[in-house]
Amino acid sequence: MFKSSIGRALGPALLTLALAGVAACGPTTSGTPQAAAGTTEAAVTTGTTTTTAAAGGQAPTAPAAGTPRARAAAAPTTAAATARPTGAAGAAGAPVTAAPAGDRQAAVAAPAKDGGAATPAGQNLQLTAYDPAGGTAVLSAPPAAGPTATAGATPTPAPAVQPGQLIASPPTAAAPQGALVAVTGVRPGAGASLNLTTRPATLAELLGGTEADGQVPVDPHGITVTPLVKDLKAVVGADGGGVKADASGTLEVDVKAPVPLPDGASVDASGSLQLHPAVHFAYHGAAAGSPRTASIGFDLGAHAQWKVTGDVARSTGAAPVRLPFATLQASPVLTVAGLPVVVNLKLTCYLEVSADGQVHLEAEQEATGTWAVRADYTGGKGWTPTTDADTKVSPIRVRLTGKAGVRAALGAEVSVGLYDTVGVQTTVAPYLRAQAEGSLTVDSSGNPPQAQGSWSLVGGVDLTGSLLAHLKVFGTPVIEGTYPLPPFHREWPLAAGSAALPSPRPSS
Repeated sequence: MFKSSIGRALGPALLTLALAGVAACGPTTSGTPQAAAGTTEAAVTTGTTTTTAAAGGQAPTAPAAGTPRARAAAAPTTAAATARPTGAAGAAGAPVTAAPAGDRQAAVAAPAKDGGAATPAGQNLQLTAYDPAGGTAVLSAPPAAGPTATAGATPTPAPAVQPGQLIASPPTAAAPQGALVAVTGVRPGAGASLNLTTRPATLAELLGGTEADGQVPVDPHGITVTPLVKDLKAVVGADGGGVKADASGTLEVDVKAPVPLPDGASVDASGSLQLHPAVHFAYHGAAAGSPRTASIGFDLGAHAQWKVTGDVARSTGAAPVRLPFATLQASPVLTVAGLPVVVNLKLTCYLEVSADGQVHLEAEQEATGTWAVRADYTGGKGWTPTTDADTKVSPIRVRLTGKAGVRAALGAEVSVGLYDTVGVQTTVAPYLRAQAEGSLTVDSSGNPPQAQGSWSLVGGVDLTGSLLAHLKVFGTPVIEGTYPLPPFHREWPLAAGSAALPSPRPSS
């Protein structure tokens, strides 16, 4: 993994742009320690849980005309963003906070008859089996505390659950992404458990007339990293160098791998990506089984540095060559009106290269930005997607020889949803594009570019995506199929120029 001197020098300053707030979050499972001062390198193998940093921030606003600037996200004051006032009269709504780390207790409650949120019955129960396709589940009470039970001892009584009640479960081994169901039938199970038949429930049933709006950083110790290439490592670092990281740490995913090209060749690529996701959730007062307004989305703050070196003999074609290198998954649990709401977040990180001619390429660059994707519902109008990106892409070093256009990017495919139902999908790709006819050497030392022929450097960011039908979990009218998000595309010139090519020498 490369670490250029300028990257080290600019790192703290650039990270400040991406980081927002300080949050103290505990481990997601017992025995998982908090990140200590300094850094902790996590063993990253397929299926190994690794941890990342998270960022909280408000949706960025579009920059003014000209070069977009990276912007620090608004900083929440605690591990969970403070709820903003909501409702027609401006009364404070229910707080949206991060649930205690490692809590596996399901909320069992009957929908409120007065239009409020359901009230949990207070039983210590867990979802120990769940088949969403068949609608069956097992709800169990944990074993009684104390010495091992002996023959004739009174067993733990089975929990009392009635048809019509709701079950909102945080992630468990049986339901890794949480579950929200209504009970339709109850039968005694083995020991202190019940066998249930269920149907999918909605947030309108669970939250009723609740008013809630908040943004919560994702706990860095609750993200699983699955490598998609051989040479990948993930490092969790605590606050350092005076730079405050969100949710007590920062995840850095490092990759070094060849990117295969259509002609059988490849370019060498390496990258370092620091991600800081925060989830946004809003729900405002159910009416006739659906909320007046609702929202789900994420803010993704990131700092990326990547390098691509090699020879491209011919065009890579209409579609760029993409190398996915890691998948990150998390299911942070929010507490809304005392009830668990599970948000599912998945990111697939990738390197991407495209070229339209013959070129020798050496490009090292970095990007800092905050990207926001949100789906907003308004009663009577339906769902409206919004996207925004605030990005700065800077070349650290670019060397081109040939006649071609080249584009390199380090991006992420992101999906966000609730209780194992995807609601929004998007792809974010900050990139550097170079066009040259001749040769070009540019670096960030401040020296003038060395060039022969014509050349240009352009920074940019693409953000595309869609809403999915699964947003019906809100209790809103079902979206048929997918609804494309409006594409977000922005480019800005970084440098351009021309210089005379050397005259050919006369033949002797």
